[in-house]
Amino acid sequence: MEEKRILCFTSYYLPGFKNGGPVRSLMNMCQWLGKEYAFHVVTRDRDRGDTQPYEDRAAATWHAVGEARVWYLSPPYWSPTMIRHIVTKTMPDLLYFHSFLDPALTIMPLILRRLGVIPRTIPVLLAPRGEFSPGALALKRHRKLAYLHVAREIGLYSNIMWHATGAEEEGFIRAWWGRQAKVGIAGNLPAKAVAAGAGCRIPKQAKMLRLVFLSRISPMKNLSAALRFIAKVKSHVTLDIYGPIEDKAYWDECQVLLTKIPSHIRIAYKGCVHPEDVVETLTGYDLFVFPTLGENFGHVIFEALLAGCPVLLSDQTPWRDLPAKQVGFDIPLDQPARFTQIIDRFAAMEDYEFQTWSQKAAAYGIGLSENPDALCGTRSLLEQAMMP
Repeated sequence: MEEKRILCFTSYYLPGFKNGGPVRSLMNMCQWLGKEYAFHVVTRDRDRGDTQPYEDRAAATWHAVGEARVWYLSPPYWSPTMIRHIVTKTMPDLLYFHSFLDPALTIMPLILRRLGVIPRTIPVLLAPRGEFSPGALALKRHRKLAYLHVAREIGLYSNIMWHATGAEEEGFIRAWWGRQAKVGIAGNLPAKAVAAGAGCRIPKQAKMLRLVFLSRISPMKNLSAALRFIAKVKSHVTLDIYGPIEDKAYWDECQVLLTKIPSHIRIAYKGCVHPEDVVETLTGYDLFVFPTLGENFGHVIFEALLAGCPVLLSDQTPWRDLPAKQVGFDIPLDQPARFTQIIDRFAAMEDYEFQTWSQKAAAYGIGLSENPDALCGTRSLLEQAMMP
């Protein structure tokens, strides 16, 4: 039997990595299910924020990338002629969009579908990747709300299936598209090949703590809140910041906060980390600090756990009840003092106590990577979405 063809439109893809979780989510899906389905990925010819295209990635042709074939679009990314060409030549069994708001690689193809330029008979699955969360909608709120109202009025998203990664995201989707919306739930797949790092960690020093923040530098990831929490810590701590500077104005705000950090706290920006090196990098730290405004999964959280690095998160992620598992904390953002208290608590730990947290974090991450439920759920979602 011929493989079913899934044509994915996504803002950024390999070899890019600066868009974080959405790249990982699709990459992992292709790794796990690429032998069962023929994945074709349409994306931009450069990474997020870059002005130059990838080397050795010629436009207007398919490239083998892992378990998928990838078509890199050169500007203008929204070309109706090119989008129609790709869809009609591929004739997929499913159109799978990995953003709700991407003008070029979601909105334009859906407009062409609405107009009948590309076949309306091809089923559509759309993964908003957390874009309907309150934290995400709060950024550029008026523009997003105006678009949402217009899109609903013209039926741009009618007769599609939504991909939610959990019950909470399903609720966010239904808040806008109603009880009648067709929503399937499947959690994000972890990386297929993982390496745990709890066994090769440098021992923790008492009354010292190595903190790490690893994510895009943008308001959504909320580095500024982390800096405010850490500024009030009484212990001697270090914080290393990793990630692409997505929002220069926001980074400038963070640098102003850095000038107010007390002398017993040392903070450094370390640049970007390639996805293949994230787990190894995180093994060098004692606590991953991530007061994000919202995540529908958070691959870097999973990777921190694999590295044996306990996590200190906001309560705006699916990673909940962490203290009971002794792998970290999930704290409401309106309780900043608790973040500070937990950092001081970890700083005071002796290595033998910290190792319990570290080993449980790694074991929890490994258990999740070996859980077959997410794979079965994703396969079921794709099959359901392709049903007439």
